[in-house]
Amino acid sequence: MKYISEIIKFFTYITTGIVIVFIVILLLNGDAGIYLQTLIGIPCCGLITAVVTVLAIIFYPTETRSKAAVIGWMTLHYLVLCGIMCVFGCLFGWIGFNIQGILHMAVSTAAVYAFTYTVAYLSSKNDADELNRALKNKHSK
Repeated sequence: MKYISEIIKFFTYITTGIVIVFIVILLLNGDAGIYLQTLIGIPCCGLITAVVTVLAIIFYPTETRSKAAVIGWMTLHYLVLCGIMCVFGCLFGWIGFNIQGILHMAVSTAAVYAFTYTVAYLSSKNDADELNRALKNKHSK
């Protein structure tokens, strides 16, 4: 059950990040139309990348790793997500299968990755702070 809640959490973070990046791209390109294919594609990409992210967390817990190992793992995770997003980007017609399209998706994936990492960090920090306050209150009585 814990992993399902983690998938839901990351699905929410990632999908929100994708929507924000997509809106920025639409605004920069002067295109205000959202197509059914895009509305279907965003949650599909959010779900598959959330599952990959949770699997990465399960199979490589970072709490016990060195900083260099964590950075290496995050880089590998990002590259896997870029590959997934390039495939989906081509399937949904978001990018062309060329260097420009791949670079475009790599930058977009980096933006979503940064958004998701930041939101997950802030959420975890908030949870830890609340737990520490509760423990202090319990032990101070």
